[in-house]
Amino acid sequence: MREILEKLSKENLITLVLEHAKNDVKFANSLKVCFSKPEFEKELDKIKNKIDRAFGGTSNYYNRDNWGYISFDVSDIITEIKQRAEQGYIRLAFAELELLYRELLAHFEYQGECEISDEAETCLDIMSEIADKAVLTEDKDYIFRQCIELSELDDGKDYGADYEDKLLKIAAKFVTKENLSELENALASFDSSWRQEDFKLIRLEIISKIEGEDAANKFIAENLQFPPIRVIAFEKAISCKNFTEGEQLCIDALSTDKHHYYVSPWLYKLYSVYEMTENATKMAGTAERILLAGDLEYYDKLKSLLTEQALWDSSYSDVLRKCELKLPYSRYMIILAKEKEYALLLKQVEKHKEEIFRYGKLLAEKHPVEVCALFAEQIKKEAETAYGREAYRGVCSHISCFSEAGYKAEASEIIKNFKIIYKRKPAFVDELNKI
Repeated sequence: MREILEKLSKENLITLVLEHAKNDVKFANSLKVCFSKPEFEKELDKIKNKIDRAFGGTSNYYNRDNWGYISFDVSDIITEIKQRAEQGYIRLAFAELELLYRELLAHFEYQGECEISDEAETCLDIMSEIADKAVLTEDKDYIFRQCIELSELDDGKDYGADYEDKLLKIAAKFVTKENLSELENALASFDSSWRQEDFKLIRLEIISKIEGEDAANKFIAENLQFPPIRVIAFEKAISCKNFTEGEQLCIDALSTDKHHYYVSPWLYKLYSVYEMTENATKMAGTAERILLAGDLEYYDKLKSLLTEQALWDSSYSDVLRKCELKLPYSRYMIILAKEKEYALLLKQVEKHKEEIFRYGKLLAEKHPVEVCALFAEQIKKEAETAYGREAYRGVCSHISCFSEAGYKAEASEIIKNFKIIYKRKPAFVDELNKI
């Protein structure tokens, strides 16, 4: 394509572009956005019209799809706003985004699930990105004051649009001694009782900007009970290569951070500290804790670490026993399969017969009789309760699995018997014929 365009004369190229611009409004607008200097008020009016069109009918509860969702598309608007920010028109980009954000909040009550709140949060993320690009004082002042104004909006509050924290965090990036009182007034009306972490992060940003690093470090030390603050303290410690402090921050967090259903992020951070300090013994201990908390990727890391220390052979049986006790059976079985512990794996399959379809083929060579019986029992059990074509397909899929595991004759016999037993279920017989 480039070669073709390079061969065109300037006049022919202009003619081509104009022709396409006449027939494609989006293309014409893209040209203007890319190559013409924007007029602030005209651009805002244009975006306002786009927003109005995008939200036409949104407030009508009858204007929904079969699932009750609102249908609207602001992707082109977002793309143009981002483009303006990349071009350096920071205040324009922020003002356009503000228009979109206000409209989203005005329609907050009409969302079916989270369509509008998702877009509102996207707007806030982009606002923060635009703020990071601000260099000129007038742009910073504009963003600062608009964020405070937006944080005081009542629109959407009754329906969950509580975004003051995100807006005031952006404003705090540009706090100065001169405008501090404006931000303090906004914070005074910010309900921090149930969002203390967010409030503390904003306060930390203010202290860093106004009082300096020493005061910020003191504030961090006094507020380590808040996980985001502790993360900042950890990152500071690691950046200064203060690994002892980093380790202690992790240990203290883990003593109060009781995760029952997922791995605590502080375990990963602790592992990273030992990795950076090349402490293989503590790495192995932490890898085991992460594994037993549910992250199977750390099984191989633990095995590698203990092998390097010539401890794997003596530790292997103990590690397996702990995995059996601590991990869900499905994850324990993955490890047994990895280690080719077929006898132990078979015992687990006998307890959890539905797993035969996952591990039957693997176990068939070593335990053909037992595996055959488990397949047949589970398939017959499923067939007895199957109702509807989708369920019949599931049973037939498992019969195919039985055949592929090395039991073709047995699978054929089951198909033959099922056609007789379930002859009054024509849909089931039809699916059996497809195997």
